[in-house]
Amino acid sequence: MRLAPALLVLLLAAAGAAAEPDFDALLDQVERSLVQAGTGGQPGERIELDRSGPDGWEIRISAGWDGQAWRVLALRLHHPERIETPSPAWLERYRDLLAVLRPEHIAGLDKPELFEVPPPEFTPIMPEEIRTRQFQYGDFWYQASWFNEGGPDDYARWSLRSFELVARPGGGQ
Repeated sequence: MRLAPALLVLLLAAAGAAAEPDFDALLDQVERSLVQAGTGGQPGERIELDRSGPDGWEIRISAGWDGQAWRVLALRLHHPERIETPSPAWLERYRDLLAVLRPEHIAGLDKPELFEVPPPEFTPIMPEEIRTRQFQYGDFWYQASWFNEGGPDDYARWSLRSFELVARPGGGQ
């Protein structure tokens, strides 16, 4: 009977945990935010927008004006209960992009996609263990990060911590 209180604690913790993001709703919010930003001035102008999405997910949108519309340069999706600061890899890639960004790079960028990336398949050993996947898809570099929200072994449960992307320099050419 000692196992029952521990199981109850785990269930209560899971019930109070943040919900996983609705990527379709967040992508719609990104697109609406860029339209609401209005028109830019000169091609190459940049803006950064911070938005709160459904279920408390926060979105940082970095966009560039291509002369016709705003195009996403970088995006960071995270839940403040799970992580606050951007990953060093995301910051480095974003800085590298800005160092070489030219208006002609912005004009050719495709829209990024937000989608569920499967968490690691192996069982985490430690509570709050963190795992990250990085990959390139289309014109963007992506990084998804999870943490073990449960306990060890069979009680483990991966939960999304952050989803970040940055346009690859020259990716839109």
